[in-house]
Amino acid sequence: MQRPTDDSLRKARTNLRSLVSDGPSRLPSLNLVADSVRLELEKRGKVAILYISLDRYGRLEPIFGWRIVADILDAVAANLESMAGSTLRRLDVVSDFTLTDDAFIVLLAPPRSAQVIADDDLAAVTRRVYERLQSLLLNDLAPGVYDRVHPSVGAAVLSADDSLTFEQNLQNGLALAMQAAGEAAAVYDEELERTLAACVEGGELEPLFEPVVEPAAAGVIGYRSSVRGPFYSPLRLPDVLLDVARRSSLLASYGIAARAATVTAAAGLRPDDLLFLGCAAAELPNAAVVAVSEFYSLNQALVPQHVVFEIDADELGTNTASSLRTLADVREMGFQLCLSGLGAHFTALELIAEARPEFLGLDPTLVAGMGGELTPVEVVQLLVRFSDRIGAQLVATGVRTPEQQRLLARNGVELSCGELFARPDTRLPEVSFAG
Repeated sequence: MQRPTDDSLRKARTNLRSLVSDGPSRLPSLNLVADSVRLELEKRGKVAILYISLDRYGRLEPIFGWRIVADILDAVAANLESMAGSTLRRLDVVSDFTLTDDAFIVLLAPPRSAQVIADDDLAAVTRRVYERLQSLLLNDLAPGVYDRVHPSVGAAVLSADDSLTFEQNLQNGLALAMQAAGEAAAVYDEELERTLAACVEGGELEPLFEPVVEPAAAGVIGYRSSVRGPFYSPLRLPDVLLDVARRSSLLASYGIAARAATVTAAAGLRPDDLLFLGCAAAELPNAAVVAVSEFYSLNQALVPQHVVFEIDADELGTNTASSLRTLADVREMGFQLCLSGLGAHFTALELIAEARPEFLGLDPTLVAGMGGELTPVEVVQLLVRFSDRIGAQLVATGVRTPEQQRLLARNGVELSCGELFARPDTRLPEVSFAG
């Protein structure tokens, strides 16, 4: 058996704590899963390990709710169980699969008719498991999950080795399987990055606009923008596109191209309309300079006072002092700020108060809970008081139903944005207000 990398071995040791150690005491006390491996190695000399990781992209939980992860894991577990009599029949499952974090470990033995695990058999099983899980994500779960969750499957053969303790041998085998899954995940990430690079270079980024409305005045104050990639790729989802850009070395070039495309496409802005532009905190200094020098030439409706840079509130927790100074500098240049994701957590409220933004965006997760339970309404009431205290206006994003809008208005949220008023479109959408 080849030697795994040091990083893979370290990750394997971490995962195996839940498999071969007692949780409270951390003392060695092998559980039934590890015992199954030991017995199979003693009896037949070999066992195979499949390591299946579920990598997430974009805003999975904010869009689908926190229960979606549990739903995905349950569905994958049921799918793996159903494969034991079909897809995995080339090999024998010697133990129930084990869940560790967002990954599954499946233990396999040679078929009863053979003494060894053939490389072709293991490769075929690995490929088939990947295909089955891809089909599950595409067909059996909520639309949009498939593009935000990607399975990576790695395999390794563990052989009996008298020169190693059982724990060392098991760690090496798991590390090799994890390493193979990591290599498969890296191939997928590289494919996404190549697509992103082609989009940036070829000018294929397509802006989308949602109106930010003031229902009580039956008026539109501006438009919130996002950007999508090509339809043939998961990058067609704006949150996945942005996540991939942030993970890659292309964030700066993507940001420049995305904002230029958005400003150019917003040709129908009225003189007083605001344009909300998404921006990573790290990009903000460069984005503001470019905005001053180039936005007006691209769209004469856009002076700094009409540009609202929208930043995720989470980002204020990184390089806090520098981020707050940058936000102050950008505001001095005449731009306005919107810190989004508000309501999904409270950890950044102190930083938000320090940043002094003009607008605060209520997270769609919070808006979606309006009307179902009392807690989201109480949270909105708290955030209305908080926004009043720091002098910011709340913008409710992701508003879909009249009931949500009614509750938001009753509780003091004056600005809204979402499908209730208009779906995102490649042109500035028209809004018709009822009665």
